[in-house]
Amino acid sequence: MAPLSMNSISLSTFNATLARYSSIAPAKLADLDALRYVTIPAKLAERKKEEGNASLAKSEVESLVEWKLKHGTFRPKLLQLVQSNPALLIEETTRSAFAILDPTSPLPALKLVTALKGIGPATASLLLSVYDPDGVPFFSDELYRWVSWGDGGAGGGEGWKKKIKYDVKEYAVVVQKVGELMRGLGVRAQDVERVAWVLGKEGVDVGADEEGGEEEVAHAPGKRPEIEEDSKQVVKKTKTKGSKEKGEVKTASKGETKAVKKSVKRTCEAVSPPEGVRRSSRRKVDS
Repeated sequence: MAPLSMNSISLSTFNATLARYSSIAPAKLADLDALRYVTIPAKLAERKKEEGNASLAKSEVESLVEWKLKHGTFRPKLLQLVQSNPALLIEETTRSAFAILDPTSPLPALKLVTALKGIGPATASLLLSVYDPDGVPFFSDELYRWVSWGDGGAGGGEGWKKKIKYDVKEYAVVVQKVGELMRGLGVRAQDVERVAWVLGKEGVDVGADEEGGEEEVAHAPGKRPEIEEDSKQVVKKTKTKGSKEKGEVKTASKGETKAVKKSVKRTCEAVSPPEGVRRSSRRKVDS
C-alpha cells in the first residue's frame, strides 16, 4: 500500500484519498456539508469583498457547531452554550478575529473567538477555517491524530484512539504539521482535513509504512545473493578428476569444468536481481 503518513503521503495518494470523501460521508449530512464547505465560505468571501471585512451570523455559527457535532463526537450541551451567546456579540467577535487572522499564525485570532460561550479551540478553529479554507486547518479529532501519529503523548491511547486535550498547544501542532504538508504538496487546509477524516473513518494504520521502512539489499563486490551459494556447490561437485561425491568418483576434464562454470554464471545473471534492488519490508496494513 502507498505511504499514508503525514510525512510521506504523495500528492497522487492524497488526491485519491480525498476523492473518497463524498462516498464515505453520510448522506444525511450532505446539507450541513454544503453549508460548511461551500455556502458559508462563499458568503464570507462575498462580505469581505463588499465590506472589506466579514463576520459570522449567529445562525451560521449554530449550523457550523451542529455540523461539528454530527460529523465528530456529539456533545448536546455544547450547542446550548453556543446558542446562549447574543447575536451581536458573535458578529463582533468573529469580525475582530477575522480582521487579525494570519493563516501562518492563527492563535491570536483563535483566542479571541474562544471568548464566546461554548467555543473552545477546536470549535474556534472551525469558525476561522470557513473564513480561510485554503490556509487555516480545522482542529478535528482525525486531523490531530493524523498529524501526531506515533508521537505518544501524556493523554493516553494511540493511533485513531489517541486521547485529545483540545487545547491551544495541540492546535499549534496541527497548524505546524498541516502547514508543512500544504507547502510540500501544494494543497488546501480544507482538503487536508477531509483526507484525515477519510483515513480515520477507514481506520487505516497510517504509520505502518514507516515502522518497517525499506531495506537496502547490498552485496559485496563480486558476490551474488542466495543463488551464488547454490552455484558454488555445483562447481564444487564438478571438480577435476579424483574428487568424491557421496563415495563416488566424479571425473571431469578442464573443458567440462569450464563449461559448467559458464553455465552457472549465465544462470546467476538470469536469476539474480541487479545489485541495489530494494526489498520492501512493509507490513500489510489492515483497512
